[in-house]
Amino acid sequence: MKITSSPFEIISDCRPTYKVIMPTTNPFDLDPESQALLKIETFQGKFTTRDFVENISKNLLKHANPKAFDPKPFIRTFERSIDELLKLRETVTEQSKDLEATVQLTEAGHRKKLHELKTTFEDVVHSFENLETRINEVGNTAIRIGEQLETIDRQRLRASESKDLIEYFMAFNKGDISRLENLRAQGTEGQFKASIIARRLNTIAKEVDIPGAEDAGARIEKYCEVLEKELLDQFDKAYRQKDSKTMHVCNCAKILQEFNGCESCIKLYVNQHQFFITKVNLSQSTEFLTSSSWNDLPNPQVPPPPVDQGLVNLYQEIRTTVKQEAQIINVVFPDPVGVMQVFLQRIFAQLIQTYLESLLLHAENNSTLAYLRCLVAAHIATKELVEDLKGLDMRQKGLSNTSYLDANEASYNSGTIAEILEQCIQDLFVPYTEGDRYIEKEKKSLGELYSSLLLQFTAYHTQQKQLRAGSLLGRAFNQITLSSNTNLMDVPTTDDDGNLSVNSAMLILKIHAEAIRRAVKLSPFTELPKFAGVLFYVLLDNIGKNYIETVLDTCLDQIAVMDPKSELYFKPFSVIKITGDIIHLVQNHFQSAILPLASPSLTMHRDLTSDKNRFMIGVENKINLTVQRMIDAIIARLNYLLSRQKKVDFRPRDEDEVIASLATAPCNNCVECLKKVHANISKCLDSKNIEHFLTEIGNSFHSMLLEHFKKFSVSPAGGLVLTKDIAKYQETITLFKISQLDERFEMLRQLGNLFIVKPEILKSVLNEGYLAKVDIKYILPYLQARTDFRSAGIDTLLGATIEIGTGERNFNEKARARLAAMGLNISLGGDYLWSQLVFLQKDPLARAHEDLDFQHCI
Repeated sequence: MKITSSPFEIISDCRPTYKVIMPTTNPFDLDPESQALLKIETFQGKFTTRDFVENISKNLLKHANPKAFDPKPFIRTFERSIDELLKLRETVTEQSKDLEATVQLTEAGHRKKLHELKTTFEDVVHSFENLETRINEVGNTAIRIGEQLETIDRQRLRASESKDLIEYFMAFNKGDISRLENLRAQGTEGQFKASIIARRLNTIAKEVDIPGAEDAGARIEKYCEVLEKELLDQFDKAYRQKDSKTMHVCNCAKILQEFNGCESCIKLYVNQHQFFITKVNLSQSTEFLTSSSWNDLPNPQVPPPPVDQGLVNLYQEIRTTVKQEAQIINVVFPDPVGVMQVFLQRIFAQLIQTYLESLLLHAENNSTLAYLRCLVAAHIATKELVEDLKGLDMRQKGLSNTSYLDANEASYNSGTIAEILEQCIQDLFVPYTEGDRYIEKEKKSLGELYSSLLLQFTAYHTQQKQLRAGSLLGRAFNQITLSSNTNLMDVPTTDDDGNLSVNSAMLILKIHAEAIRRAVKLSPFTELPKFAGVLFYVLLDNIGKNYIETVLDTCLDQIAVMDPKSELYFKPFSVIKITGDIIHLVQNHFQSAILPLASPSLTMHRDLTSDKNRFMIGVENKINLTVQRMIDAIIARLNYLLSRQKKVDFRPRDEDEVIASLATAPCNNCVECLKKVHANISKCLDSKNIEHFLTEIGNSFHSMLLEHFKKFSVSPAGGLVLTKDIAKYQETITLFKISQLDERFEMLRQLGNLFIVKPEILKSVLNEGYLAKVDIKYILPYLQARTDFRSAGIDTLLGATIEIGTGERNFNEKARARLAAMGLNISLGGDYLWSQLVFLQKDPLARAHEDLDFQHCI
């Protein structure tokens, strides 16, 4: 039997497929407990099929035979339960249908009622709209009536005031001022009204030209003067007595505000302020001259000193005074913002400007750098002062019935004070920053500082250039070009003064960075890219043309006069290294300090980048030229040392001396020269450039040795000397750690063995190693250099029939042609193209192929 969670599923699953015809009186009715379970309440709430079945069959289980199971009682009980459940389902179904019908009727009624409510609500809304329209019409009518009433009232008041003014005017024309005096005697309010009437009468008297009214105009003007004088006297007396906390001084200011805009009152207040009286002699102050930091101002190696202490003290007094006076002004004057504007303008124009002019005048007399440092320090301090004063609370306060302006008006007043202060600081520094005045001062300062810093350096190179002028024409030309530098010839210098220095370059950049920082503070934002470009061009002129290029030109001149007979001069290598370091510093300075300022202007950004790159390329070209000239000088030196080889060096008479000797003198000298070259170049160039440089030297020296050994006759004992020389050359080249050169000199060692082996084994030697790859006609000139070439029958052994002179000449011509095709020239003073440096970026793989072809050629 399938057990489910629904009683109706039990009915469908358990009911038999046949129809049971039960008797009218069934003896097997359900027991009361089971009958009680077959009610609707059983299936409400928490219900499980298992519990239901267990409860139905619970009594049957109690009376069941434990030995033999009898299913009939269970079947009868379940069939009866199913019948009862079917009846119960029919009952529940009928009830559900009745409830559904009731719900439908109720929903229909509800929908009808909602429709009625909607219609009613729409009618109410329409009524309210009509009512609102009528109210608006009534309100507009009331507003128009109110405006008309206000207009009429103003006209009435104006007519009344006009009538009173005419009466007052006629009374003044008659000389009677008693009515106005009586009004003044009615206390503060009377004085206030009398001042307004007097002001209006004075305006009428000036504008109205009526015959017979001249006396009235004169009397009114005189009366206004007396009234103003009395009010000012009262204000002055109250202010001097520190009466700002009473209503008297406030009333005087209020009356004067209505009388003439309070201009005379404000002037009196500002002119008699004790702060301006005590600071009247600021222009003659020289306290800053005794400051300990004053002596550091013109020194570029010392960081900019702090702001002048006198200026700091003055600004602190201004902060304190302005904050105190702001409280008084807010209480006394009806228009505190206008009064504070006059007070601040007087502070900037009289106190700050006077002190600043005196400070900058003394600083400029000291040096341009001192002037600029004082200017930017004063500008920064003044900006801080302005920011502090922008927070002033300029809201009028009364002593009684105190009222504050609302937030919007307070914000407006603060904005007005901020605008006033910005205008004051702009007017204060315009004389120093307007147009190109400031940037011209910066250019002048940089020129002075760089000239002073590079004085010894420039003097040294100028003197060296004068000393190198060898010819009469050269001396005449230098006399003309150096006529403006006569003083430089008198400056005492040492060799160290002419050297490049990373520390000096860093100081140059430090000075320039300080100028850039000042430009950011003092320049308008729109002019900053232009000013940054101007300052960068000054840097390029000094650190480029006047510093780096000057040293490189001197190096080129010194290399040009180097004598191959003298020791090599390796200073250009250290110059190249330091130049690379300085160029790196300039590049970093350009990226971090210049480009960000030039970025807003695409044109300036492009021009500066282009000019910087052009400067870099020019320096690299001079470095390349210097290296090429050094290669020429080294090869010329090696060629000279080899030329000192004696004819008898490879034909010694005493074999004992041969055994005792290690190498010939020219060999030792060449080895020493190569070691010096290797030691110096290793300190100055990077690994890749070192490899290219030494490869060029090694290849050229290898070619020179090939030509060199053909020039001498070699005896059997001399062959030992020659192989010792080659071994020493090879040992030295091994220090270069360049495999290409190692292969070349290994071939040279094998070639040297031809001078020491016995004639009968020459043929086997020629068929081994590198020599096996070389045609015999190219090796023949070296074999012919053996003294036993004919006596030992070497030509016959090798089957050689080539004429000696022709073979040697043909080999020389082909070898030179091959060298020329490779870009090499071993003649003294030849133009060597140092194409393997990283600066010119020649492919090393292409050069390796050339070297391999060269080996086959030999």
